Amino acid sequence: MSASGPVHSLWSSIVAVLGRAFPNLVHYQKLTTNSPAAGMQGKFRSSVWDPPLIVSQMITMQCIYYTTLGLVSALVMLVIHNQPSLHYVFDTDVFHISAKVNQLVLVSHLLNSLLGAVALWMLAWRAKQCLDFACTLHLFHFMCCWIYTGHFPTSLMWWLVQLLCIILMVVTGEYLCFKSDMKDIPLVGSKADV
Repeated sequence: MSASGPVHSLWSSIVAVLGRAFPNLVHYQKLTTNSPAAGMQGKFRSSVWDPPLIVSQMITMQCIYYTTLGLVSALVMLVIHNQPSLHYVFDTDVFHISAKVNQLVLVSHLLNSLLGAVALWMLAWRAKQCLDFACTLHLFHFMCCWIYTGHFPTSLMWWLVQLLCIILMVVTGEYLCFKSDMKDIPLVGSKADV
């Protein structure tokens, strides 16, 4: 049995249940580049609409984002002998520069954006998907912060930091994706290998 077998069967049962409850939600036509209906013959890296892949990538990105943000925030707080807390991850009112602890919270979010860019590079694979993934990730973060605090985030500094984090994550992620795309393709065993 392949490694994707249990995940595929779990996804198939979820799709089957949702398909019965919401018939128009989960029915889509999965096209391959070899299919005449795809209209994509001969195009390099043609993208295919694959909702299970996109959803699994987003869930993975969200998990990586909160894991790394929690670890970076905990390490930063332990360095200054402060107790790590979810307060530093989800509370929008700690985003100001009046105290050293709050400045370090800002730094931990910015550092986490760089780690998020590496995750984008490893999961999204394509530079054109980096903006979509980063904005979706921060949209979910916005909703989690709203739920955690119980009120709409009104701190201007929180909004600026989130915007800066999105920009940093997207630009760095796209740079890493472009660097990977520009690598030479090895032609082992051919006459071009001089």
